[in-house]
Amino acid sequence: MDLRAAKAQLRAEMKARRGGLAEAETGPAASQACAILQATPEWREAKVVCLHVSFKQELGTGPLLQVALDDGKVLVLPRTQPDGRLSLHEVTDLTTLVASRLGILEPLPTAPARRPSDLDLVLVPGLAFDGEGNRLGYGAGFYDRLLAQTRPTTATIGYGYGFQLQAKVPTEPHDIALQAIATPQGIVRRRTH
Repeated sequence: MDLRAAKAQLRAEMKARRGGLAEAETGPAASQACAILQATPEWREAKVVCLHVSFKQELGTGPLLQVALDDGKVLVLPRTQPDGRLSLHEVTDLTTLVASRLGILEPLPTAPARRPSDLDLVLVPGLAFDGEGNRLGYGAGFYDRLLAQTRPTTATIGYGYGFQLQAKVPTEPHDIALQAIATPQGIVRRRTH
């Protein structure tokens, strides 16, 4: 099977598995993952955090967004742009978020802009992850382009359910590996060879 077909198959499997989750499972899972992430040195040391608003059946980020504000961190959220990149904006009030054309809650375009080089931590959504920090996203490349512009010291952490951790995720040269994956079951740090 070629790489594109392997990625497409894994994307379909993960979307179906995530789509089958009951609401009774998703809320507690989000709270657990939030508590686990909060306990990491990356979170404690980060002053500027780039999170995302969870969408559909993604592992919920709602608790984490509020915790970031309560902890006095600078909360940065992405906006999707027509040219295929993410613009970054500082958010101080979660009630000001608006739905994008994809239905994802985003900051207003007038919210203060931030640069990728400002970020101390980026929480990265995905459909599948592996122990080497590889990630399978939705295929648009938004986060690979964003991560390529961050500082080498920026913490990059994937965020998903435990079942989204796979033995091996198919990768291409432009795919950027993450330093760790946060799940409701714990943190998986990237294996180094």
